[in-house]
Amino acid sequence: MTLYDYDLRSLEWINHHRIPCLDNFFRFLTDTAGATAVAIAVIVIIYGFIKKPNFLKFRKYQVAFAFSVNAIIINIFKYTINRPRPFEVDKYIDKLTGAGSPSFPSGHTGDVVVVALSMGLLFAKQTWLLTIVWIWAIFVAYSRMALGVHYPSDVLGSVVISFIVAFASQKLFNKITISENNKLAGTN
Repeated sequence: MTLYDYDLRSLEWINHHRIPCLDNFFRFLTDTAGATAVAIAVIVIIYGFIKKPNFLKFRKYQVAFAFSVNAIIINIFKYTINRPRPFEVDKYIDKLTGAGSPSFPSGHTGDVVVVALSMGLLFAKQTWLLTIVWIWAIFVAYSRMALGVHYPSDVLGSVVISFIVAFASQKLFNKITISENNKLAGTN
């Protein structure tokens, strides 16, 4: 059996062993994932302006930046690889929600994972907040498979891309913060 066969069989199992009474819940999560991710990024920016915590002075844009870069990279991969959706190639997959673009990688998963990672990097001590954000991210990633619109490898690919983007954004904003702090202190 090839990796593709394992990928497809895993998806069939997830898709056919879901709890049908939760289909509407997962549809709602998946349909609102992008808007919720954007809202979280905007809330961090607004919080940074209103509360003005010193640690967010330059970092209030980090979540929005990581989200935007991640979306661009994922869309480049999507249209370069142009992988068909699983329901397009396997008649046994139940398609339970809309899906228009190519399959790999999962944009919804990328949106939620990069936001969850970025929030974790910014607010590491806020475990209650991060618990909620990560539960949301995991449910959205699972929903993409349970609803039949992504292979497990699509979800995994998005997670890998999102990790790279979130940590690269963190490094970039660390450098910006250090540079700006040095300028304010009068040193270069």
